[in-house]
Amino acid sequence: MTTQDKYPPMAPVRLSAGDPDQGPLATGAATLVLGGEPVAFELTVPAGPVAVEDVLPIFQGLSSLLAARAAAKATAAGRSVSCQAGCGACCRQLVPIAPAEARALARVVDAMPEPRQSEVRARFDAAVATVSATDLFEGMTEPDVRRINAGRDYFKLGVPCPFLVDEACSIHPDRPLSCREYLVISSPDHCRALSAEGIEKLVLEGDPSLAVLKSDLRDGWLPLIHALVFDQSAPPSPRDRTGPEILADVLGRL
Repeated sequence: MTTQDKYPPMAPVRLSAGDPDQGPLATGAATLVLGGEPVAFELTVPAGPVAVEDVLPIFQGLSSLLAARAAAKATAAGRSVSCQAGCGACCRQLVPIAPAEARALARVVDAMPEPRQSEVRARFDAAVATVSATDLFEGMTEPDVRRINAGRDYFKLGVPCPFLVDEACSIHPDRPLSCREYLVISSPDHCRALSAEGIEKLVLEGDPSLAVLKSDLRDGWLPLIHALVFDQSAPPSPRDRTGPEILADVLGRL
């Protein structure tokens, strides 16, 4: 049986980033093998030099697609995803984001009307102040056991995500990649206790959040609550790669 016989042709998944009013766009085709199945994509990105955040909508769409595929497989196996609005347990965990995501989140906040914008900025300030009163930041960005321990200690502080409203994400369409990819089929009680033994996470067919992070590691990863501080203090994002080059680099790391 050939691959084509086993998997009949399907319409490509279309994902896009960029604004044609801001510059020319480039559209190309790509095929990713997901769970042993070739999936065709039609991808549109800015053609010229851009920052990683300018291509981020592509990776957001890919993360959401992988999460949806994993959830569908769990449902077919008789399991259901327990994540839903009103829980918010994982919204008190340490959320690692790439610099590009920090920039994108800052733009989301910039676009908020008042008084919501001031309220969200105040939540960011309060979260940073709470964690800064401890020594957690010293080990938070280290890729070892110390960082894992810092994540556990961070959770114990009970610091809610600045975007959490009524135990639900208030920026759901713009949420970070790692948030899109975090789905569990275990009881929410295990998430509330951060029980490593009890939490059953869905395994996705790829890890766009890690791929973007590796492609955008010039400044290292940072906690979500540092997004606004980073955006205000860090140098402008480098624009030394074209949209297709960034896309190829990230997809090559999946």
